[in-house]
Amino acid sequence: MKELFSFTGRVITGHRLGHTLGFPTANIVVTPSEKIPTLGVYAAWVTLPDGTRRAAVTNLGVRPTVEAAGALWVESYLLDFSGDLYGQELTVTLCHFLRPERRFPNVEALRQAIAHNAEEARSLLLGGKGEPSHL
Repeated sequence: MKELFSFTGRVITGHRLGHTLGFPTANIVVTPSEKIPTLGVYAAWVTLPDGTRRAAVTNLGVRPTVEAAGALWVESYLLDFSGDLYGQELTVTLCHFLRPERRFPNVEALRQAIAHNAEEARSLLLGGKGEPSHL
């Protein structure tokens, strides 16, 4: 069985670019001492404070399209979710590696990639039926 990586932290405000693109993210800064898997985009499960798990597409990385150099972030777009998570503690469990992190030429290309990755995550985690397939 493959090792699953989890990150727990409080949701902080980012640049709100995901919100602008139609994919609002819950952002957690990674502690440098944590064991880090390959940087990139993952299908993930996000556990909310009440124990509810939500399917998500998560970027683990330094956000090269947004910043020239920056901190390591865990940015999760929760599928079919609307609500305010700022200040709440979440646990993000990375399940399926989708692609390496990369710099996009513009934010429209980034938006298209996020949309594609969200559908991949939906298929992998929810089996296209809206129900968890595993974890």
